[in-house]
Amino acid sequence: MKKITVIASLLALLTLSACGAETLPADEGDVPPVEGISQTQEDGQTGTKVVYIPMWMQDYSVVYYDAHLNRTVESGGDLTEEEINSREDIDPENMYTIAAEPNTKVEYDLHGFIQNIYYRGGDGEYYLDPATAAAMQP
Repeated sequence: MKKITVIASLLALLTLSACGAETLPADEGDVPPVEGISQTQEDGQTGTKVVYIPMWMQDYSVVYYDAHLNRTVESGGDLTEEEINSREDIDPENMYTIAAEPNTKVEYDLHGFIQNIYYRGGDGEYYLDPATAAAMQP
């Protein structure tokens, strides 16, 4: 049952990422460096900051992104390049495929894979559904 929940969560993430999330430009064999987890790049059209969420981190990590996409790691941490390359369940080429959104919280599971992305509502609480978060006003 837990596997079904994880798969459903992953499908939900993929659906959200397909709705406007940007991907890193990748050349054959080009893998973003681990040091660049909070990497920013200018959006070619609007000049806005773009930050990518790592798909894998240390087990049970919790990361917050504020309104300016500044990243705060509450618990856990980043994987080293050696850890990424040594694990069979991690595809380094797909490490950074989801663009972070302002005022979000990302939780990772016991294997260090993204479990949930939460959106902060107007009441300061975090919700799985962005529409619910937007509807929550103090």
